[in-house]
Amino acid sequence: MGLSILIPVYNFDVSSLVNELSAQLTASGKEGEIILLDDGSDLSFISSNQLLQNKSSVSFHRNVKNEGRMASRLLLSQFARFDYFLFLDCDSEIIKRDFLLTYFEMMEMGIELASGGRNYSDSPPSACELMLHWKYGTIRESRKSGDLHSPGFMSNNFLIKKEIFYQLDNFLELPGYGHEDSFWGIQFEQAGVKCNYINNPVIHASLEKADNFLTKSENALGNLLLLEKNIGKTFLSSHVKIFRWYCRLRKTGLSGIYLFCEKPFHQYFLKNLLSCKPNLSYFDFYRLAQLIKKAKSAR
Repeated sequence: MGLSILIPVYNFDVSSLVNELSAQLTASGKEGEIILLDDGSDLSFISSNQLLQNKSSVSFHRNVKNEGRMASRLLLSQFARFDYFLFLDCDSEIIKRDFLLTYFEMMEMGIELASGGRNYSDSPPSACELMLHWKYGTIRESRKSGDLHSPGFMSNNFLIKKEIFYQLDNFLELPGYGHEDSFWGIQFEQAGVKCNYINNPVIHASLEKADNFLTKSENALGNLLLLEKNIGKTFLSSHVKIFRWYCRLRKTGLSGIYLFCEKPFHQYFLKNLLSCKPNLSYFDFYRLAQLIKKAKSAR
């Protein structure tokens, strides 16, 4: 029983990640492979990452243009030789010496799906422009040791049996960034596939500047509206808090009033989110207004 470690890569040097995974794979004595798929990166990243295929059990493939994370993961699965897939984001940092062994133990137990989670550095960044992403990730996305089910399914670091992966709908196009996790988590729930939440996190090794993070967050809101059309609001509301708030406002007819009330504070919220002390409540208010606007313009 072997493990295919599948890593979509976009504009990131994965040398440290691959070297650590390769060392752990060799030390484990287990069967496995590491497959990299570059998704339209700049040539400088392609050149450095391509050299990694000279390592034993590492292969490198390329998309000529950026296809997105869902399409890249589907293609990676088609290159895989083994019956278990471990999907990792390219900006992951391995912090546990038994990281792969933990997943091999899951495989030996016959576990179909396991999520190891993601943490962020304990030390805040020195640059103010990185503070919003760090704070959001630390408070909202990090897996707490006492509550492994929070924040729910995350696709940056998860083990899945091949046959389960191919039961998923991997063909819905979610452009850019956002809510692939929600889409897969809902599909697992609908199919009755239990996710085992385990304490096997990676560190999110790269932080977005606040303006980029806001742009990606707004794109993710558009993906929520696409998901609503494909899977309905009931499941989506149960998985995504901001969409649940949006549905309540829409149901009570208060969406317009919310926008009216938020408008005088909009620039204040934005200024705060770009500062050294971003307030996540302001981030929620800001995103909820953006979601309402996107929904109105889509009608």
